[in-house]
Amino acid sequence: MARTLREYFNGIADILASRALLGGDSAENTDIGSNREVICREFLGKHVPKRFAINIGGDVFGVGNKRSGQIDILVNHDMSMNFMENHKIRCPVESVTAAISVKSRLTKDEIYNALSNLASIPQCDPSVVSLSPLKKGVPEYLLSWPSLFVFAYDGVECATCVEHVASFYAENHVPFNRIPRSIIVNRKYQIALLQYNVPGATVDSKFDKAYLQVGQPSEQGRGAPLFWMMHEMAKGLSWLDGMYLNYGAYYSEVYE
Repeated sequence: MARTLREYFNGIADILASRALLGGDSAENTDIGSNREVICREFLGKHVPKRFAINIGGDVFGVGNKRSGQIDILVNHDMSMNFMENHKIRCPVESVTAAISVKSRLTKDEIYNALSNLASIPQCDPSVVSLSPLKKGVPEYLLSWPSLFVFAYDGVECATCVEHVASFYAENHVPFNRIPRSIIVNRKYQIALLQYNVPGATVDSKFDKAYLQVGQPSEQGRGAPLFWMMHEMAKGLSWLDGMYLNYGAYYSEVYE
């Protein structure tokens, strides 16, 4: 039995690696991808706050009939309005706490694919979100939420991944709040960009490689990125108390 949280999350990281290896034992690439998304969903389901729901394979829409590509995993809070009649969730962006792109192995192509897909998530509409006067302002909320992550079971070396990420954002204009908060390769490294820690940051701020925080945990700390990801997602709870979502803008688009 793990005696400390360090030992606990090291064990979780090892379990994810072992299950991913077994999940790759399939003749179909689509099955392999689905298996590894299920593994990630089950991990999240055992660790995120109970006010969050974890859904595999959905898309996000915004005011103006904007729609994302298919997102591997969506984490929604309990004020979410969901559309699940077709067995895959569709939801307004204002109800998403986190979105995760899951990869078996991060190569340059897969990095570009993950970053592009997460960048397709529409912006929240300020008319939908209201916050208590005791909370920070709506622009600060919109800068950090939904939080975005890339999680991979294996991948290129950390320095190579950093260069691929920098190249992608040099070639593509992406809103600052649609850059992942963290890219994690299990048991190997984490590359983080904390928008809320960048002085004067807005949605229109430009990517700068200097903003990246790179961590390569030791063998004894290999589970740290998983713990950190749970910690970051849980921060979303602090915004829900005192938040009001008015989905009238969506209704008006359709019926008025």
